[in-house]
This record gives sequence, structure tokens and C-alpha cells, in this order.
Amino acid sequence: MKHLNYFLTAVLLLISASLLSQTTKEEFLKDRRHASGIYQPYFFEATKSTPAPKGYTPFYISHYGRHGSRWVQTPDTYTYPQEILSKAHKEGVLTPLGESVYERVDAAAKDAWNRYGDLSQLGAKEHMEIAERMFLSFPEVFSTKNGKRCKIYSRSTIVPRCILSMAANNEKLKELNPEIEFIREASDRNRYLNNKYSQAKKDSVYAIRDNFLTRNLDINMFVSKLFKDTVYAANNISNPLSFMKSIHLIATDIPCVDSLDFTLLDIFTDDELFILWQGSNMSIYYACGPSGVNGKVVRDSTKLLVKDILDCAERAVNGGGISADLRFGHDSYAIPLISFMDIKGMNVTTNDPEKIYQVWSDFKVSPMGVNLQIVFYKSSKNPEILVKILHCEKEVEIPVKSDIAPYYKWEDFKAYYKAKLAD
Repeated sequence: MKHLNYFLTAVLLLISASLLSQTTKEEFLKDRRHASGIYQPYFFEATKSTPAPKGYTPFYISHYGRHGSRWVQTPDTYTYPQEILSKAHKEGVLTPLGESVYERVDAAAKDAWNRYGDLSQLGAKEHMEIAERMFLSFPEVFSTKNGKRCKIYSRSTIVPRCILSMAANNEKLKELNPEIEFIREASDRNRYLNNKYSQAKKDSVYAIRDNFLTRNLDINMFVSKLFKDTVYAANNISNPLSFMKSIHLIATDIPCVDSLDFTLLDIFTDDELFILWQGSNMSIYYACGPSGVNGKVVRDSTKLLVKDILDCAERAVNGGGISADLRFGHDSYAIPLISFMDIKGMNVTTNDPEKIYQVWSDFKVSPMGVNLQIVFYKSSKNPEILVKILHCEKEVEIPVKSDIAPYYKWEDFKAYYKAKLAD
């Protein structure tokens, strides 16, 4: 009977993972913010928390979080369409919609000037709110009552948006309990936070994506919405697909920037948004997701991080004095970590680029501020340590045997991932 229960649990996990990771066009279009993909701001949705087994309380948290919302990293994303539209504006060849797009792109470009890749105020707010909910959800971890010490080790990559995300998190925790002790670090020594890995067949992957977009988008129709003179447009836009993609990227990042009070998503049809998102989703999936092209490379690159998570947790379990290990990095490392840990089936591989969105969606896996919280529980009456994992503050299940999922025995949890590290 016990083996049957394990089998049924595994089947339910696979079904649940499939439903969670796939995206239909109808679901996508219910909220146009999904078009932002990995640029989607962090949206918290309260979910019911499974009570811990009787007598168990949290005592330690191991965390990895992506930086919060930010501006687009590359200046060319803004300047390429800005220059084309500015010239066309001066020559009077833009349609009324084109004039509106010119004004909005110009405003977004000026707002982003010399802030490329920087954390926005919204990004800092996201991390403060995540920290506050973590504090309130697991007060025992952050308590200093009755002489208890709370010592937190925070570290980030040396990229400013990650450092500022860490600062926002720590500031909120310190505000909630001034007696918390912090160790903070932003150093190249912590390479496990953002280890480098190659992107196999990068050019051919981009070719697959652009071929998909060219076949499925009516790029001339999009251009004709903005330009009165299509001959002028053809002579002045050297790469119409890049022009459209750049405006789309600016549009999808605007929700990350709370200093802007307008949208650009309205200029795209539902079909255009869905197709453009599929192209972006392909790029991320091939670059750092669980694809057959590059999946093993990126999963192997995260082993240093997983080893650090296990080693730090072992010290905490053995009374090392750290209440929480907080790590701050990037989507390019959060995504491989999520894949490696087999969370929610977000390690599904498909060889058909046009079916990627059916098994893997970037805005579900890694929005801005995506975070994993691995929470450890202990009991005064039972020596067994338990572990629970939260992805974006929602309980998730992993393929580790447990009669009390989403709680797992630490020894089983540790054994599962040590075996993967050795593979």
C-alpha cells in the first residue's frame, strides 16, 4: 500500500507540474503583463500554507533571489527605434499612432538613459515586500526573544542591481527587528551565485527564433501602422524584425519602471504579443532553461550553488548559529537552479521549439524578483529535521519520497540532491 501511495503521489506531481508549467494562449491573454516574460514584475498571490506537522517550528531559511524589476540592459534597445522614429517624425511620415509611439519610445529612452540594467524603485520595493512576508510567515526564524540571537548571512553578485536588492531586503528585516545581526558581502569570491556557462549553438538558436517570428508575424503590417510611407520605411529600417522586437522589449519593460505612467503594449495585437512572447520564451529556454541544446551545461553550472545550499544548511542544522542564508543573483542562474532542483516540473525538455510554451513559460519560472525559500523545521520531540520549498512564496513539491509533502525529511532531501551533484 505504501508503494502504491508513492506511485499515486508521483503521478499527481507529474500532472500538477504539467498544468503549472504549460501556458495556453487563452491564459496568456488574460493578463497582458505576461507579455513581459522574464521582465514581468513580481506579483504576489497569497496561497494557503500547509501547516507543519505537529510540534515542528521553522528555525532556518536558505534563500536564492533574483534582483527586482529593472531597466533594459542594452542602450541599443532604446536608441535603435528612437533614432528611426525621431527621423521619421521630423520628416512628417508617421501616422497618428506612429507619432504617439515616437513620443512614448522617446520618453522611455530618456528615462532609461545611463540607467541601463539598473534596479528601479519598484525593484527595491518588491524585495522589501518579499522580506516582510518572509519575516511574518516565519517569525521564529527572525526572533530574538529570550536572548535568542538572529544572525543572517547575505551575499550578492557584484552587480549593483543585485547589491541594491540585497540592501532592500536587509533594510526591511532590520526595520522589523533591529536586533537582527547581518553579515553582508558582494564579492567575486561568491562565484556560485552567478557562475559562467557557455550558450551552445547560440547563432543557430537565434536563427530558429527569428525564423519562427518572421513566419508568424506580419511585420509589414506592424510597420504600416506607424509609417504613412511604406517605401520610406523600407528604405530607412534596415531590419524591420529588430525594429519591432526593440519596441516590444521597451513595451514589456515599462511595467518594471514606476517612473513611467504610460504603456506601449496597446500598440500590439493579441496575436502579435503572443507570438513575440513565444520568441522571447524560446531564447530564454535555450539559453538557460532545461533545453536539450544547453540544458545539461546550465544545470551542471549550478552545482556550486546547490553544494553551497547543502553545506550551509548542514552547518545550520548542526547549530552553526546562522538563522538565514540569503543569496541575490540573476535569472540566468535562478532558472538553472530551479531546473536542477526539479521544482514544479520546470525541467521539462522538448525538441520542438514551437511547443516550448506548452511545457515551459519564463514568466512563471523567473519573473523579476523570483525567489526560492528553503525552510527548515525542527521539533523538541522528534530528532528528524524537515524541509519545505517555496517558489515565489508558493509551496512546491519535488520528486523526493514523502508522506507529508510539501514537507520532506532533511536526510532524504540531502541524499536526493547529493546524488544529483555526483551525476
